[in-house]
Amino acid sequence: MAVLATINPIDREVALLSALTDRSDVVAVVHDIELGAHGARLRRRLLSGTETLEDVQVDLDHVCPSCAVREDAGPTVAHLLEDPRWAGVVLALPPGAELLPATAGLTAALGELGGPGVLAAGIAYVSAELLPGAVLGDSDASAGDAAIAPGDDRALAEIVLGQMPPADLVVLDGGATGRVRDLADAVRRPGSELVTDAHSDWLSRAFALRHSLAHAEAHLHATSAAPGVGAGSVRPDEHGWQAADSDVWALDLHTSAALHPARLIEAIDLVASGARVVWGRFWVPNRPDSVCGLYGGGRQVSVGVADHWGGAEPSTRWLVVGAGSGREDVLAAFQRAVLTPAEQDEGLLPWLGRMDPLEPYLGARSATHLA
Repeated sequence: MAVLATINPIDREVALLSALTDRSDVVAVVHDIELGAHGARLRRRLLSGTETLEDVQVDLDHVCPSCAVREDAGPTVAHLLEDPRWAGVVLALPPGAELLPATAGLTAALGELGGPGVLAAGIAYVSAELLPGAVLGDSDASAGDAAIAPGDDRALAEIVLGQMPPADLVVLDGGATGRVRDLADAVRRPGSELVTDAHSDWLSRAFALRHSLAHAEAHLHATSAAPGVGAGSVRPDEHGWQAADSDVWALDLHTSAALHPARLIEAIDLVASGARVVWGRFWVPNRPDSVCGLYGGGRQVSVGVADHWGGAEPSTRWLVVGAGSGREDVLAAFQRAVLTPAEQDEGLLPWLGRMDPLEPYLGARSATHLA
């Protein structure tokens, strides 16, 4: 079985038509969260080839993609996998839904039900025409027909980060050259596969894979954030790379030093103000036990406490992908945010009684963990 994530409804329907036409022995479970004046409801369709086998409304206690996977998709997929008519099942998520919560939820649900299937792949399908604007622009979910809840104002760039990096297979409809290919390679994780011919039998290729939750989670988790696979033709330097055939660039910014809380805010503001996406971690001297994460794009960057260091040595690592101008500005802003050698020599004690400019974003510090 496989899970399909798309940014907008058009991409999803094109993907399903292409995949199911090639594989008449595969059935798709299609989820939609329909928003109305009286709330939200789940619509479930079962598709085979060009035929609709089922189209029903499903009542759930709470309608969201994660609940829909746990309460509806799990039992539905388990039942279909036991039907000898089907060699495989595809769960098509609502447009805009994140991939990792779905693959994790489906794996857990099938395990609890004793389901016979193995999750082969998480698939991210996106049109080559849409991808640059989604990664580098500032449009939100409502503008892209990707809202999955009332008031969903996520940037399309955040949706891309929730789909492409965790995917085992990335399908680019419309081919992939230049900027499109370089952007895809900059955010998709090592070990993933890229399909640039959407008319090929990419679903069979996906079924031949085996999804690893651990690998998918590690690429974006704050404690283990790592760069994408990188473009095929790049000019590397000590801070990352710049593509040779387009204006795409990537920065891998890391240091063992803490970041100055006030200068950090200035740096994040600068990163958020341009055509780029960012994910990673940082630590600050007034919260020495906290692994602080940052994640986002499209002029929306979220920060929060993601974990605690425990016995590990604190470190900072930002992965930034952009295009055009701004690379040197981001690098300079990051370097300004790092504590100077003199500030590092002062140690952590002087920071404990100071006003915390990060409290509105990270919450109050813990007296126990100084988080």
